[in-house]
Amino acid sequence: MAAAATPPGTTALCSPTPNQKADKRFALCYMGWSSLDRRTTLPMLPWLVAEIRRKSEKNESGPAQAREVQLYLSPPLIRCVPANSSNLSVFIFEHKAQFISRFIHNSHDLSYFAYLIRSQPDNPESEMACHVFKACDPNQVPEVISSIRQVSKAALKEESKPKQESDESFYNSQKFEVLYCGKVTVNHKKAPSTLIDDCIDKFRQHEIERKRLRLLNGQRSSTEAPVEFIVGDNPLSSSLCEGSTRRRHASAPNNVQPSDADKNRTMLFQVGRFEVNLISPDTKSVVLEKNFKDISSCSQGVKQTDHFGFICRDVVESGPAQYVCYVFQCASESLVDEVMLTMKQAFTTAAALQSSKNQIKLCEACPMHDLHKLCERIEGLYPPRAKLAIQKYLSQLSDNEQVNIFERVQKMKPASDHEENELVILHLRQLCETKQKSHVHIGEVPQQNASGSTVTSDNSIAGRNKLDVLKNKARSSLTSSLENIFSRVCVCVVRLCLSLFFLSGKSLSICCFSDHMDGRELLPLSPRALNQDQDPQVSPLSPEQGFGGEKGRRSPADYRALWKKAIHQQILLIRMEKENQRLEASRDELHIRKMKLDYQEVCPCSKEVQALWDRKLSSPCRTKVQWDKEEIHSAVCQGVPKSRRGEVWLLLSQQYRLRHRLPQRQQPPETPYQDLLKQLTAQQHAILVDLGRTFPTHQYFSTQLGAGQLSLYNLLKAYSLLDTEVGYCQGISFVAGLLLLHMSEEQAFDTLKFLMYDLSIRRQYRPDMISLQIQMYQLSRLLHDYHRNLYTHLEEHEICPSLYAAPWFLTLFASQFPLGFVARIFDLLFVQGTEVIFKVALCLLSSHEGEILECDGFESIVDYLKSTIPTLTHSQMEEMITKAIEMDISKQLHAYEVEYHVLQDELSDAPPPSEDSDRLDKLEKANSQLKKQNMDLLEKLQAARLKIQTLESSVESFLSRESKMKHLIRSLEQEKASYQKTIERMRSSLPSDAMADVEMTQLKSSTNGKAKETCKKP
Repeated sequence: MAAAATPPGTTALCSPTPNQKADKRFALCYMGWSSLDRRTTLPMLPWLVAEIRRKSEKNESGPAQAREVQLYLSPPLIRCVPANSSNLSVFIFEHKAQFISRFIHNSHDLSYFAYLIRSQPDNPESEMACHVFKACDPNQVPEVISSIRQVSKAALKEESKPKQESDESFYNSQKFEVLYCGKVTVNHKKAPSTLIDDCIDKFRQHEIERKRLRLLNGQRSSTEAPVEFIVGDNPLSSSLCEGSTRRRHASAPNNVQPSDADKNRTMLFQVGRFEVNLISPDTKSVVLEKNFKDISSCSQGVKQTDHFGFICRDVVESGPAQYVCYVFQCASESLVDEVMLTMKQAFTTAAALQSSKNQIKLCEACPMHDLHKLCERIEGLYPPRAKLAIQKYLSQLSDNEQVNIFERVQKMKPASDHEENELVILHLRQLCETKQKSHVHIGEVPQQNASGSTVTSDNSIAGRNKLDVLKNKARSSLTSSLENIFSRVCVCVVRLCLSLFFLSGKSLSICCFSDHMDGRELLPLSPRALNQDQDPQVSPLSPEQGFGGEKGRRSPADYRALWKKAIHQQILLIRMEKENQRLEASRDELHIRKMKLDYQEVCPCSKEVQALWDRKLSSPCRTKVQWDKEEIHSAVCQGVPKSRRGEVWLLLSQQYRLRHRLPQRQQPPETPYQDLLKQLTAQQHAILVDLGRTFPTHQYFSTQLGAGQLSLYNLLKAYSLLDTEVGYCQGISFVAGLLLLHMSEEQAFDTLKFLMYDLSIRRQYRPDMISLQIQMYQLSRLLHDYHRNLYTHLEEHEICPSLYAAPWFLTLFASQFPLGFVARIFDLLFVQGTEVIFKVALCLLSSHEGEILECDGFESIVDYLKSTIPTLTHSQMEEMITKAIEMDISKQLHAYEVEYHVLQDELSDAPPPSEDSDRLDKLEKANSQLKKQNMDLLEKLQAARLKIQTLESSVESFLSRESKMKHLIRSLEQEKASYQKTIERMRSSLPSDAMADVEMTQLKSSTNGKAKETCKKP
């Protein structure tokens, strides 16, 4: 019998013992499960996994306790069996693999993973469950996830019904690269068709004027602030006004603010669920965020078809809200069409989520949506930073809610900031789920009971929620207003003090202040502090300061001293804030560096080797003088310190360039990195898709559009623009990602150019991929000459090197092997060239030769090569590196390359046999027939599209007629109600005897009518 406690989404029925040959089993620790709210989103999932993990580690009560289990995979079932049980009929739970909707493997600890499954797959309203497991080895987790996915795919092939993955809760935003052109203030929320073209003309006129002024003033840089000019009768900007006086549309450009052409204006345009974000890859931050409710219209240029923009409501500090049009440029017109279509679909989806007909109601004011935004904001932040963001979110809650969460968290006594953050998110999630049950969505009327009155409890809860929202808005508005007032007061104080000193003839400098300062007026950041008996709350403008003048009256000297003190305090605050920002930046840099190098080092170097590298890296002539090649090779073989690996790679690339100078025609273009970032790339879609696939479990790259992914995007984009022949190819992202883990963006870009051009790795990424074919032939020949039995075994099962070794060469082993092992391969790559890739591949295959020969099928061999070989132990990785260092196959590789070219020339010169020519003729005839069929199908498709258009137009007409009829019915019902009221009033005004006569008349008429109907019947 199955266990009594069965989690949702499972099957508690006994099934026959599965086929042991097809099964897979994994020894894991089952941590437990938890149900999910239907509004749970992707950023919330890691916190949910952490909650389940913490409960199991603390032995807290929960749906299931942690226990050792065996996970059996038998298509189409996944069965969780106790570890000490030999009977497969006794299981904790089982369910079908095709019902698993998502995996989570980017949690705090890589040994944990989880998956989501719906309790009733056919019922979209059923809740989802999250099952969490722990593996003994983190390298085992990818194998488990891959095996479950294979079982799911096999089960889906057998089923006729496809898997439904349209889950709104896990909506992924769409991203596009755009060039920000500027913004324009308009007078109306609707855009005319020529608005974008008019804006572009204004921006160009401004750029021409700016260049002219720069030439006149002799300035090489642009003005600090963008110039604003108004088209109209403003006398202050008459020089920038148009000469024509034609009438303007209500939404024509009014206040034009173009962006600075000298700065990097390329942004990532992100279309989310309820908002549009503009993300700067330079600053790694969101520079613009607009909700859909604030956007009134979107439009595309008529002449400038590669430009688009949207009009939105912009709130200003003083005065009413105004409408602003933001203008962007894309790499092509087709991309603009895609952006416009994506925004249209996003608007439709957002409206559907807020519609009462949708099962999962969601609006911008939903508590669960606020929690989603918080989890999205703190994703990837290190604990102190995330704690500040969470505290800022908590300040928006009511006082009782804040106290309640604070008391609960303190009772659990968190040991670190990360644990405290997990506990706070846990209680916030519970609070938001509770609020969500009574939440009234935007535009929704509270439910009413049968008597027509509103339910009191729902009303009070909704009222409290609305009151809390209004209080939070008022609090934030008051805070921002006070901050603006204080900043303006400080500016006024400084300006007034400057004027006072200018009028008194004094020179304004910090040095003249220090002559009159006492012990209480120290320079900023001085270790001395205020006296203990001094009241810090006393205002610097208080009259009780002991000045020489009469009470209530001061001399000019007293005022100068007061202004001097005010300026000094302002300088002190500014200095302290700058110092605080510098310390925070230093702490962030240290944390990011620690996060980047979070991998186990292979072949760690000794202290003597570290001292050797320190001396070499501190040598002043390291970039100009060639060092002994053997000495460098010996130092690399002894090891490279992980903390200085990026500097060592730069040093090795510089030494290589001193010894080997590329011909002029083979050198890369000398375009600066910052100039490349200012351009748009046509490869943006492929790059953005691969960002999430590159090192998905590494903390630096796991955050969607975090600092790591944005840096990687910059690097890949810059190279795609530099090398137009290669552009972007899958595999380059792993190479670039590994470089970013050890150095800055510009250093990584220079090192990537060295690998691609100087070491000629770019040849394998060319569109024809001839170099990759040569490499696969060379590896096959190496196996044939050095490991004949393994070569014969693979050939018997028709397994060529491209099936398993292509990812090794394209990603330089980075996509499948541990980072420490890959970093060690890169160390050797900088001194030995691409030969080291063949040596490592040959060592990997030879060390597993016995296990591969035991595999007796195509699937089992390929699965072993792809899944088992990358799971190396630490000792095996060190052994591989040692063997690769001692191996020398350079002559063989050169001979195999020549052999490949000779064979290709012979094949191209050989005349085609007659059988092949007959076969070619048949294929050509079949091709022509297929082309004809294709044309016929295209004609049918066009006819079907025309029919669809006519049907859509008829549906629209029917809908319009339906709306008119509904309007007419409502008006008739109102007229009927008014007539009934009139009749009632007339009846009430009649006397009682007249009323009786009317009733008798009605009764007679009804009786006569029935008699007539009876006579008519046969």
